Amino acid sequence: MEEWNKKNEFNSFNSWKGLLYSEHYKAIIDWRDGKRYAPLPPIEASLDPIHACNLRCSHCNAASYLISDLKDRRMEDEHLHKLVNFLGEWGVKAICYGGGGEPTLHSALPEMLYLTTAKGMQSSIATNGTKIAGNTPLLHAMADNCRWVGISVDAATPETYSIGRKKNAFAETIAGIKALAEEVKIRKTKCEVGFKFLIFDYNQHEIYDACKLAKSLGAKDFHARPADFSHQGMGDLKQAKNPYDLKEVYKQFDRCRELEDDDFRVFTVVHKFNSDFTPKKGFKQCYAAPIALQLCADGNCYFCVDQRHQDKYKLGSHEPPENILRWWGGKNHKDLAFGNTPSQCYTRCTFGKYCEQCEALFSDSSDPMCVNFT
Repeated sequence: MEEWNKKNEFNSFNSWKGLLYSEHYKAIIDWRDGKRYAPLPPIEASLDPIHACNLRCSHCNAASYLISDLKDRRMEDEHLHKLVNFLGEWGVKAICYGGGGEPTLHSALPEMLYLTTAKGMQSSIATNGTKIAGNTPLLHAMADNCRWVGISVDAATPETYSIGRKKNAFAETIAGIKALAEEVKIRKTKCEVGFKFLIFDYNQHEIYDACKLAKSLGAKDFHARPADFSHQGMGDLKQAKNPYDLKEVYKQFDRCRELEDDDFRVFTVVHKFNSDFTPKKGFKQCYAAPIALQLCADGNCYFCVDQRHQDKYKLGSHEPPENILRWWGGKNHKDLAFGNTPSQCYTRCTFGKYCEQCEALFSDSSDPMCVNFT
């Protein structure tokens, strides 16, 4: 299965990117073996500044706590400012704003994007896109600072959009994509605007139509991948067997690729799934988890970007930010990385391929790729 055009082989979705993290992999193994007290600072911080959303998506991975009575739903502006400053000084390379809610609902987001850049880090945003159009400060901040903005749509029509979102904000989302794409063009920046399509049974018939729509709006990328029906956030959609018409899905993938040109790319990413689109897991321990850190608005950090707000994955508080250094690399952190964590987790793993690389190439002295030879 061709996931991307050959000329776009070196892309953000290609898990071979993990080999660029070899220095971090080596440090993780040295940490395991007691040769260093902690891993290197994470490459990326996944930062959720607010646990609130204007939609109620059926498949939301944050559903369990967005509807609960959280005491702390929004990071205070002052704390968020201190946190970004700390992450930059610690050595983090980039911050992705999003995840556990809709980040554009936080009024300080535009300011934080500029601060992230000023601290020498790159930034990105994962958003539903409904609050972008008409918000000039946010549009300018995104276009000027973001390496990419991924906008979750999962539909080509208002009717299909409403099935998954439980609200009809399709027009607002589409307007947001178009507005940001136009702003990037006007300001001549390198921000990549991505139209995200998570494939379900109810929307699998309009992947190609969504791809055409993405291109017409000026998006740089169209990204489609299967949903993980075992994920705890699936709610009513959760089921044991994936209800896909695989032949039809692959047919649409091929049609989408015909739309590519120098200004529009298509990524149909399935390598983290088995042939029936169930999640694939080929590693024994969570070696690569420390290359990222999940920071949530409840004041805590979590071991894995896929497992927010679960006590067994809690690493410690980020209030004040310097507190992170007290527990980073500590016993709990180490036990989660090198214990039986994978056996307790049944969902698609964002860093699964990175864990496989670290395990196969750095966990012992076998050196299967002969790294010292060209």
